[in-house]
Amino acid sequence: MAGSSAGDPRGSNADLAALPAELAKQSLSQAMIILPHAVALEALRLLSERGRRLESWEGWVKMRDGGRAKSLSHAGSFALPRDAARAADVARAGIERSQARWNRDPEYPGAELYYGLIFSDN
Repeated sequence: MAGSSAGDPRGSNADLAALPAELAKQSLSQAMIILPHAVALEALRLLSERGRRLESWEGWVKMRDGGRAKSLSHAGSFALPRDAARAADVARAGIERSQARWNRDPEYPGAELYYGLIFSDN
């Protein structure tokens, strides 16, 4: 189980610092944004409205014991549009589909699906 941003230099504290404190404190990681469904969508909305472009998102699983791991079934985005608003729209739709699938058939019973969000510097 990963305890950091899994070595991805793009998943930085700068992304978390750009969020309001009440959202950032809900992240599973202090190194990158990993939030539950509704909070992840709010973070995506806020940062994309500020012109930040989502580069990728990925599913994370919070286990009953508090541990976490990248989801194998909810891998996230492959390639998002370069336009910040379009990237947010595409990601939002993908996150909603992923959550609906999790709600029907969770990868780990009793666990929660979270979303890692990585934003571009430009």
